[in-house]
Amino acid sequence: MTRLAYVGTDRRIHHCGPLGEGDVCLTAPLPAPGPWATMGQGQELWSWPTWSPDGRWIAAFCTESSDEKAGPVRVVALSLDGVHQEEWCSIQEGSPIYLQWHPRQRALALLLQVEEELELRVVDAQRLGAMPEVEAGVPLFFSWEPQDRGMLVHAGDRKQRSSRLILRDPLGDREDSPYASLPGNFCAPLFVGGEAIYVLREGEDSVITAGPADGSAGRELGRRTGLVGLTVAPAGAARVAWSSAPKGEGSPYQGVDLYDLGTGKQRQLTDSPCLAWFWSPTGDFLVYIVVDARNNCLTWYRVWCSGGEPEHIGHFWPTRDMLFYLHFFDQYASSHSLISADGRYLTWAGYPAGGGHADLSGPPQIYVCEIGPDRTAHNIADGSFSVFSPA
Repeated sequence: MTRLAYVGTDRRIHHCGPLGEGDVCLTAPLPAPGPWATMGQGQELWSWPTWSPDGRWIAAFCTESSDEKAGPVRVVALSLDGVHQEEWCSIQEGSPIYLQWHPRQRALALLLQVEEELELRVVDAQRLGAMPEVEAGVPLFFSWEPQDRGMLVHAGDRKQRSSRLILRDPLGDREDSPYASLPGNFCAPLFVGGEAIYVLREGEDSVITAGPADGSAGRELGRRTGLVGLTVAPAGAARVAWSSAPKGEGSPYQGVDLYDLGTGKQRQLTDSPCLAWFWSPTGDFLVYIVVDARNNCLTWYRVWCSGGEPEHIGHFWPTRDMLFYLHFFDQYASSHSLISADGRYLTWAGYPAGGGHADLSGPPQIYVCEIGPDRTAHNIADGSFSVFSPA
């Protein structure tokens, strides 16, 4: 059953049907024991709901904030019936910015901002409370290896102006497998089946590469200049959508190309300057987002992999969380889907916009659009971020 998790303007985690039906608040406070009990009590602020692969749990960050102090931040898993809350760890320092489940739910990976550096930590489901560091650097992106051999990590060192790719096993005792070649200018390494998709550096070129997770015997798929963005099609569709921003981070990607790993064929899906793009879980289309400067908003489009003209879906002014998500879309796309598992709905969070202005007079809205002939966007709740459950 399709469910949507969202962060309401009350900073609590809710889940509901695709059009808002059956809304459940998972993080409602317990009743106070007396008329004065709420005075001086802290408020729980929740963020970044993250569905487990089996769709039965939602993990999120929870910060208790009061007039006297804020924190620490807890990582909590919530059952969908609202009955069970399991605290996985407590973060005493740093600002948490990202959560991802292990594909078999053996662990949770979390990314922290600690002063000017990012730290990747992992909490084993069998050792709750402990969160050993896996890697640190800026930038820092990662993906779990599908065969449970660990995670492939892309980490940078700003002082040395270098970066590294390494296969590391934070839940076992396998030795590290560092890549001999330096990675190029890109974000998250990804997997298609048993192959890793990553980018290596060769002079001024970024070489898009596919090969074993340990970095051996990779083959070139294509070359780009600038910052490379990648997303991979869901299981069963051996295809990659990629682009590059020649001017680097903060500038738009120039179109989106589709590459078929089986045939080696490549073709352009759109030549529009894109902010981000996402596969449908059904693997037959992509949605992408562009900055519409004339109308002062962001605009969604859909394009079919079989061809045809892009279809306009909707436009909006993003919330802060939504904008952060879009900035690091190739990392978030593997763990936080904006498209429902059946490919029928698209969700986003923001304010009404278009016609040259955005209406920020009211609270931000959670929108859901049925991606069909009508493509009407419904604002189903007040909120700052939303994500669909897996299949």
